[in-house]
Amino acid sequence: MANTKKSSALVRRNYKISKVEFAEKTKIEGNILYIERGICAEALGNANKDIVLDMSISIINAGEYGCYTDTILDVQPFAVKEKGSVLGEGATRSLSGVAMMLCGKDDDGEQISEAGSSEGILSSSVRFNRPGSIDNGEIIIKIDCLIKSGERMKRSGPLACHKAAEYISEHIRSAVLALGDEDFTAGCADEQEFTYARHEGRPKVLLVKEIMGQGAMHEKLLLPLQPCGITGSRSNIDMGNIPLVLSPLEAIDGGVHALTCVGPSTKETSRHYFRDPLVMQALSDSDIDMCGVAFVGSPAVSQQKYMIAERLGMLAEAMDADGVIIATEGYGNNHIDFAAYLEAIGKRGIPAAGATFCGNFGPLITGNKFTCHLVDCAKSATGLENSILADNTMVEEDAEIVIAMLKAVISGKRVSAPPQRWDTAVRRKNISKMKEGGQGIFQSEIPTATMPSIVWTPVTKPLSEMKIALVTGTGVHLRDDKRFNLSCDSSFRIIPGDALTARLTVSHGGYDNTDALADINSMFPLDRLSELAEEGLIAAVAPRHIGFMGGGGDLKALANETGPAIADILKKDGVDAAVFTAG
Repeated sequence: MANTKKSSALVRRNYKISKVEFAEKTKIEGNILYIERGICAEALGNANKDIVLDMSISIINAGEYGCYTDTILDVQPFAVKEKGSVLGEGATRSLSGVAMMLCGKDDDGEQISEAGSSEGILSSSVRFNRPGSIDNGEIIIKIDCLIKSGERMKRSGPLACHKAAEYISEHIRSAVLALGDEDFTAGCADEQEFTYARHEGRPKVLLVKEIMGQGAMHEKLLLPLQPCGITGSRSNIDMGNIPLVLSPLEAIDGGVHALTCVGPSTKETSRHYFRDPLVMQALSDSDIDMCGVAFVGSPAVSQQKYMIAERLGMLAEAMDADGVIIATEGYGNNHIDFAAYLEAIGKRGIPAAGATFCGNFGPLITGNKFTCHLVDCAKSATGLENSILADNTMVEEDAEIVIAMLKAVISGKRVSAPPQRWDTAVRRKNISKMKEGGQGIFQSEIPTATMPSIVWTPVTKPLSEMKIALVTGTGVHLRDDKRFNLSCDSSFRIIPGDALTARLTVSHGGYDNTDALADINSMFPLDRLSELAEEGLIAAVAPRHIGFMGGGGDLKALANETGPAIADILKKDGVDAAVFTAG
């Protein structure tokens, strides 16, 4: 029999805003939020002037969703801790009926985006009423940032936008806090009470949220002083991407400020974490004893991924967890970590289940014998990634199923093998199993990629007699070539063997471009290859090299079309060997 022990409590008091106007001072009167007219000029004056060139603020009412917007960098709530309360405890004041939306581009007109962007008509670029999105009918306070070209795929660029917008958010938080108790209570539409209780005697479950940690906009700021704020926060990258455990109430009280670009439909905004369906569902489930929420980053370097996976495995073992749920945003590179986390936990004899997006992109890009209890967060009609905000992020149904699946695994029940490809019928069956209280057999929703056997190609001549080509998946191409589609691109670009590196650039959203833009040889060592030819260590540099964007795409097209086409070019050029590089 379970022994329930209350650990902590949180009250979210939601004050209803029905109108937003510009005025001489930022304040709240009744149900109207007034924003100081000159606040953008003040924010710009306090921003990083080497990066942020201009800012603007606009009010979008419910009937104005047909307007154009640049790519959406984040959606945030307006929330502040009441005096004497700290994150995850006490009372939080929150504004309902209004949300902040941060957008941006650079002065070359490039969107501040990674794997795709959500610029366009707002009503078509947003999946309304998702945990991390805009609720239909809300007033949107839109902040636009214009940054210096060349900064969009560096950590400094997106961070400067978020810090500039934070200046405005802080003023609104101060206005919320300035309301006296009587006035705030009068305008309070409702209160949400959250209790974190430990259920001793029930299976001890650790929630794991894999977050992006590759740099550029792939970053999170954790544990700010104010909900979804920046002041006092720490970057998961600066902490080495190692697991950091938050209480469930810290997690949903704005313990995460998301820098991750949300152009793709699979990325989670600051607001998503504020209303995280997985944490919310686990909090209300008395059949499990949730022992914490671990946030763990996905670094760029492969070796670090496996080191961090082992740290997570040790954490779960040290916490004596009976089960673990791993949920990740995004698609592609982060699935290397995702699979490694499941293996690090599974090999220690701890049952685990995972939730992520795959859909019609095909199977999980890599796997192991522990990637067998998976829930697919795909929602789009095509089952593909797109540029609609929050279209393929986790919702309550996904959370309910992954928790039910883990419970089944902990109790010793078998989960049947996944379909060969994405099949919505599997989800319908799993919903039925869940409604039956976990009776019957759940089916894993995501297949795992079957890696082809390595083709052994022996070296038949000395290196000094070999013509060498470069093939890179880092998005390198000639400056005057067509840029890669950062959302999904299976094409490639030809780079002449005698091209000057000054003529090369990068269009890739899967890693921080800072080093590549500073020295293209860090990703595409063309100058170094030429030096080896001059020294006689190799016979010659190939007349053509290949660049493609390895951050996502149609795996079948890459294997059946792109790969053979590249091989034909190299063979025609008499290439003896190729050096592959990846970001």
